[in-house]
Amino acid sequence: MAAESRRTAHLPEWKVKEVQELIEQIGKSRVVGVVGLREIPASNMQQIRGSLRGKVEIRMVRNNIARRALEASAPKIRPLADFIEDQTALIFSDENPFKLNSLLEKGKQPMPIKAGARAPKDIVVEAGETSFSPGPMVGKLQAAGIPAAIKGGKVVINQKVTLAKEGEVVSAKTADILKTMEIFPRNVGLELRAAYEGGLIFRSKDLDIDVASQIIELGNASAKAFSFAIEIGYAAPETIGPMLQKAQGKARALVAEAGIPVPGMMDLVLAKAAANAKAIARLTSGEPAPAAAAAAPAMAAAAKEEKKEEKKDEGDAAAGLGALFG
Repeated sequence: MAAESRRTAHLPEWKVKEVQELIEQIGKSRVVGVVGLREIPASNMQQIRGSLRGKVEIRMVRNNIARRALEASAPKIRPLADFIEDQTALIFSDENPFKLNSLLEKGKQPMPIKAGARAPKDIVVEAGETSFSPGPMVGKLQAAGIPAAIKGGKVVINQKVTLAKEGEVVSAKTADILKTMEIFPRNVGLELRAAYEGGLIFRSKDLDIDVASQIIELGNASAKAFSFAIEIGYAAPETIGPMLQKAQGKARALVAEAGIPVPGMMDLVLAKAAANAKAIARLTSGEPAPAAAAAAPAMAAAAKEEKKEEKKDEGDAAAGLGALFG
């Protein structure tokens, strides 16, 4: 306490009060996050606040105040102070960090890119008609490296072109033409750098997951585990029914094959015995079985077709090898 008093003795009273308020809010919040605010216009910030109202509280304070409050909080949350840099705010929420990150990502808005900024991704202009009227715009597009022409009274881009690769610096000419064409490569909003919940610190890279693909993978794993459990006879409430059905099917097949006189299954046994008797009678009389006689033409046709396919495959293989070696 004495050390804390010495540390804050030189601070104005309003700063001490603000630090104390933050410490209290940090202590009672389920999730505490550090977000970046760079290049968010004031009007967009108001929209972001409005869209997050009731789910996320944003506290915009000076970096040194936020750092002091975190460092004076519980030991496990103190590492959040390492993520305070540049333009920063603290956020408080009852949503778990993964849902919070998704919420902030959805709140981002497309914005024009400025000259001198690095492209966040490949900036591509697609081929096709534009909304521009014929005139000086064609020359402006061509000067920016976009192959444009006038066709049918409309300005048309002849082919797809990449104006800037990911990480490249965007020139003033490129930035200007992108703004004119209303192509906004940046998504601007709160950037969650890290979040704290339940004694754990989650970094942004830990929270950036594809939920849909994860659900599909879990579903596939669940299906494989279910099939495996039935195969090895692992008894569980979910597998008992399918296991009994599988056992019943195997038991019926065994009874029919072995001719076991089981009550309730004699019809199956007698039907199998009758079929066998008819087959033996035909064999002893030299008469071909109806199924075999009917299948003979089909088998001959299949054999003939198979030979054709083999010859075709050989021809394709020869042609492929010829193309390969010239």
